[in-house]
Amino acid sequence: MASAVKIIGDKLALSDAFRKAALEFKERAPGKSALVLGGTGEVGREVVKHLLVSDAFDRVTVFTRRPIEYTGVNADKLVQKPVDFENTEQLERDFSGHTHAFSCLGTTRAKNGSEAFYKVDHDYVLNAANACRKASVEHYSICSSSGADKNSRFLYIRTKGEVDAEVQALEFPRASIFRPAMLECDREEARLVERISMYVLPVLKLFAPRSVAIPTSTVAWAMVSNAFAPVETPVSEIFSNADMIEVFKKSN
Repeated sequence: MASAVKIIGDKLALSDAFRKAALEFKERAPGKSALVLGGTGEVGREVVKHLLVSDAFDRVTVFTRRPIEYTGVNADKLVQKPVDFENTEQLERDFSGHTHAFSCLGTTRAKNGSEAFYKVDHDYVLNAANACRKASVEHYSICSSSGADKNSRFLYIRTKGEVDAEVQALEFPRASIFRPAMLECDREEARLVERISMYVLPVLKLFAPRSVAIPTSTVAWAMVSNAFAPVETPVSEIFSNADMIEVFKKSN
C-alpha cells in the first residue's frame, strides 16, 4: 500500500482579501463542489489545502492513488477516491456533480522516461479533462508550465502546449490555464537540477524576480482565488508566472 501524503492545513494563513472573496463566492454561488487531480503532488497538496481552509466549497474530492492524511479545518469536506485515468467512462461518472476541477497532475521525464511522461502529462490529463467536460464541470483550472508551446522541439514544453491547446478546444464554460516557472518548494524527491537551482535561483531572481520561479503555495493561491472571481462565460484565460506573482502581491 502506498504511503500516505500528509497535508497540514492548520498553519495556512489566508489574507483578509482571500477570505472575503471566498465568502462572497459562497454566498453568490452556494453548493459548489471541487475535484482535484494530482492532489498529492507539490502544487496539488497546496490546492487541496487552500480549497479546504477557504471553506468556499461544500465538498472537495481528491482523486488519488495515494491516501491523504489531512489535519486542519473542514476535514469533513474532504472526500478521497481511487482513480484509473484509463477508464474514461468511470471518470465521467465519478466527476459528475462537481462544478470545479483543479488539474495538477504530472510527472517528470527524468523520473519515468519520455514514454511514461507523455502518457501521464498528456494522455491521462486529457482523459480527465474530457471526462470533466462530459460531466458538465463549469470551471476547469490546470497547472501547466511557463513557455508551454505545442510547436516546441522540447518534449516537456511541447507536451504542456499540446495539452493547453486541447483543453481550450474543449470549450469549457470557463477554462483557466496557469503557467508557473520553476516551482519553489520542499520536494519529497528533489531532482539534481532542482538541488542545483536552490543555489542559483536567488541570483536569477535578482534580475528577473517575476519570471524565473514561484512558490507552489502562490500557484495554488492563484488557482483557487481565481475560481472565486465572477466572470462572464464562456471564457478561456492564461496566467503567466508574472501574472500570478503580481496578483498575489497586490492581494496580500
